[in-house]
Amino acid sequence: MLCKIPDITADVISLFASGRLSTEDYGQIMQPLIERCRDDNAKICIYVEADVLLEGWQQESLAGSGEVQLPNFDALVLVGGPDWFGNAVRLMGPFMQGEVAWYPLEQKESAIEWIAART
Repeated sequence: MLCKIPDITADVISLFASGRLSTEDYGQIMQPLIERCRDDNAKICIYVEADVLLEGWQQESLAGSGEVQLPNFDALVLVGGPDWFGNAVRLMGPFMQGEVAWYPLEQKESAIEWIAART
């Protein structure tokens, strides 16, 4: 499940993730927000807070006709999540086209400062 949360700071797409994310989560929640932001701003900055129940993407969302492809963004910060989440971000971050960071939930304020500095 992916849902929009109140903006953590101006000009930042703010989301909450839990459980298994799907193509529908991407297409109905994330993609329209990114498109709207792209129309309004020069930068795409995304904040995603996750709980420990986050499992990742459904297999069908990562291959085939329902494939999720994260559009170009300037900055993405991921906060919290299960133990593997931070390691995955550190591993994949260098391969992303924008700046990427991960913070444990206890450092949420630092994550907000980090993403706000990039808007």
